[in-house]
Amino acid sequence: MAKTKLPAGPTELTADWLTGVLRETGVISDASVTGLDHEIIGQGVGVLGQLARFKLSYDKPEDGAPGSLVGKFPAATQENRDLANLFRFYEREVRFYEQIADEVELRTPRRYFSHFDQETNDFMLLMEDLGSARCGNQIEGCARHEATTTIMNMAPFHATWWNKVDTPRLDWIPYGNDPINHFAESSYNDGWENFTRNFGERLSPRAMAIAERLRTKIIAIENAFASPPRTIVHGDLRYDNLFFGEDGEMAVADWQIVLRARGPYDVAYFLSQSVNPEDRRAIEMEILHRYHEILLERGVTGYSFDQCLDDYRISAMFCLVYPVVAGGNLDLANERGVELVTAMLGRSVATILDLDCDEMIPA
Repeated sequence: MAKTKLPAGPTELTADWLTGVLRETGVISDASVTGLDHEIIGQGVGVLGQLARFKLSYDKPEDGAPGSLVGKFPAATQENRDLANLFRFYEREVRFYEQIADEVELRTPRRYFSHFDQETNDFMLLMEDLGSARCGNQIEGCARHEATTTIMNMAPFHATWWNKVDTPRLDWIPYGNDPINHFAESSYNDGWENFTRNFGERLSPRAMAIAERLRTKIIAIENAFASPPRTIVHGDLRYDNLFFGEDGEMAVADWQIVLRARGPYDVAYFLSQSVNPEDRRAIEMEILHRYHEILLERGVTGYSFDQCLDDYRISAMFCLVYPVVAGGNLDLANERGVELVTAMLGRSVATILDLDCDEMIPA
């Protein structure tokens, strides 16, 4: 199927093509797709890719034949596609589902078909539709019990790959301080003036001073959380990327920013961006202690809780980059965007001030 031209977007996917790939990958054997309807999902979110849900009909029933699935396609505009290719987002997500997802306990959407062309950067990913599960809402914030569930699910995943990522097999996963990630410092500074004009009044003098100091220290912090011991981290562990079933099972989606870095990076990113401060304060230390305990139970050695806490603090310090960059490039007419940046900024700053994370900024 790799020799067949991939559909470039949702409207190019046909019943015959889909029948072929689902048979090739063993999803169906005798049935044929006779019809499909699609709807675009993630409007205003999937800027660097197109995301669509497909409802399928078949010529006959077959056990295991999906009634719906989700397709990911390259961005609709060449500018956004070039940006995604620069950061290798498409390759990273496809490789994750092909090489990593089936080897770990962590629940992820089932992959039905995937392909990435290294010469053209064409890609396509067909996955299980998790639409029946409840998706998190980052603006509202994650409840305490679900925040705990999230990190308790990530801990075994991190432990599985702890100190095992420095291998050619995983060369497609950038390190946290890979040159492609250095854009964070330039982006932070490029948007600084707009950020301070639009959101600066929300920061206390101390918080503003810390944010100002961070302007020349972002790459140095990346070097710190990307140093050994390293594992595979999700890299974009936000509430919006989590799905919760009625049975309480959690699934983690959107693996295009997967990195090799220190595990507490995921923990800090999630708790400092997706959990409201009062809830984070109530569960933070308990979660960190339990996270560390699970690492040790799963065979991690030579990693103290004090080191875990320091890694969490320096990662939380770095995570101020996200609301500042977003706020510095935001169209203020985007009401949801303003709400999201405001929530992320308040949570991030509260975490930094509560834990004196600025103490972790390299000299």
